[in-house]
Amino acid sequence: MKEENKSEIRQHFLMAVCGGFFGGYAIFGRMATFGSAQTANLIELVGDVLGRNITDALLRIGALAIYVGAMVLFTALRKKTTLNLKYLVVLIEAAAALALGFFPENMSPILAVYPIFFAMSFQWCVFKGAAGYGCSTIFSTNNVKQTVLSFSEFFMTDAEKEEERREYLRKGTFFGTTLLCFHSGVALAFLGLQMFGLRAAWFSLILIFAGLCAVEAESGLLTGWLRRAVRVEEQIEMQSERMTEYPDK
Repeated sequence: MKEENKSEIRQHFLMAVCGGFFGGYAIFGRMATFGSAQTANLIELVGDVLGRNITDALLRIGALAIYVGAMVLFTALRKKTTLNLKYLVVLIEAAAALALGFFPENMSPILAVYPIFFAMSFQWCVFKGAAGYGCSTIFSTNNVKQTVLSFSEFFMTDAEKEEERREYLRKGTFFGTTLLCFHSGVALAFLGLQMFGLRAAWFSLILIFAGLCAVEAESGLLTGWLRRAVRVEEQIEMQSERMTEYPDK
């Protein structure tokens, strides 16, 4: 496997852990309000409208607007800039984690996961998969489907079709590992909430930093900036020394 593909896969798995953490944090910490997708939110929105719960309906419309807004922002940035959006994902998730830890326990659970709606939507747009597979890092339904189908095909394909079976095995392993990473993040969120309460959100900063390291290992953007800054500083120091040595020149 090419080193480029290995780096992409490492990033994918690490972001799946982050996605699992934020999903678990929302479910276990905020009354089962899943902030990583819109299916449950829209179902609840219909119920709130029909049940005339205007407050919750408006909050859920706000959650939808935030989720959609992150997608629009991604599209605009991708088309209009040359930014490496993987770094922006890390920045957004770090900001979301910091905010979540300060929200009071008694606030609306819908409002409390607004940062998760935005961060997970943006992550989904940027980290769309790896190794040639479209694979979500923020929820599991299609990943379960692809894992089961791939391993079923592997076991039901004739043994002499080695290459075909090998591809099914590779695909099933990839999606299965994504599921394992995602639910490892869920487990960390559960344990963190048990030990530290809602401030467990800050624990995700460790996971986010690991994701940043994986992105930096591939892109080297921050390292490049640091090296240029060091060179500029060295040039300034050399110029200063020359001016001190030859003050009249």
